[in-house]
Amino acid sequence: MHRILSLVVSVGLLLAPSVVRAQKEQSIQFVKKGFAVGDTDTTDMHVELKMNFVVHGPEMEPETMNMSSATKEHFTYTVLSVSKGGIDRLKVAFGDAYEEATEEDQTGRKDSPVSGKTYVAALEKGKVVVTDEAGKAVSKEEQDGVKERIPKLGKADPVEAALPDKPIRVGESLDRFAKVLTKEVLEQENQPEMRFTGTKVKLADVTKDARGTVGTFRVTSTMTIKDPESPHVMTVPFEGTMTLLAEGVRMDDFSLAGPVKLTLKPELRKRGLTIEGDGSMKMSVSSPKQK
Repeated sequence: MHRILSLVVSVGLLLAPSVVRAQKEQSIQFVKKGFAVGDTDTTDMHVELKMNFVVHGPEMEPETMNMSSATKEHFTYTVLSVSKGGIDRLKVAFGDAYEEATEEDQTGRKDSPVSGKTYVAALEKGKVVVTDEAGKAVSKEEQDGVKERIPKLGKADPVEAALPDKPIRVGESLDRFAKVLTKEVLEQENQPEMRFTGTKVKLADVTKDARGTVGTFRVTSTMTIKDPESPHVMTVPFEGTMTLLAEGVRMDDFSLAGPVKLTLKPELRKRGLTIEGDGSMKMSVSSPKQK
């Protein structure tokens, strides 16, 4: 579940409630601003996974795989220092961060090591250093947890840079942006067992509200997890939407959902084992507040 969690928390989000009725538009022009000292992003993240499968095989009793899990997180980061458009230093404050799982009617909850804590992350001599607010060292688990949830330090936002500088019309596909979204957001460098393929991003709708112009994109992508320690390969064909605010290119909401398919590895299929059942997975990232 940790692998799935980290893929949906690597992009800054910004959301404010609309106070006027949205108006339809036919195109959107993004205004790129980069990061600035004092910028804040508050993120709510939710991942749900449900699986109900049964493995059959010769000379064995059916083995069930009946589980569900829900992961929730809330955190806010504040930009403390920038240079050349990239963030050098920021503060990140976590609220509740936990996973609750039920397997074979047994439910348990595990809090994240960063839950309820505040950290400072800074770029020092080319490396990201994470401390508590007082500048004291923290555990490796906490360091890794913070690094997975903040923008890349010392670099301009690659997702923003991949958006066209010209207006985008409804119905237009963004092939270059889809590739960058796959590499920088969906896939994680430290998780080679997880891959996303066939990612497509198409502008589906443009509206205007109190925040300005908002673009809604249709996103499709197939996730495959090949864990060497797992007897099966997981595949999820995701479909969903992503909304971006034109002013400052802030992600407003990103949600994906799809059915879970499990395929036994070849060596197990050769032994006559089969698997049947179904499952589902939903991921959503949004931000309840804009400053």
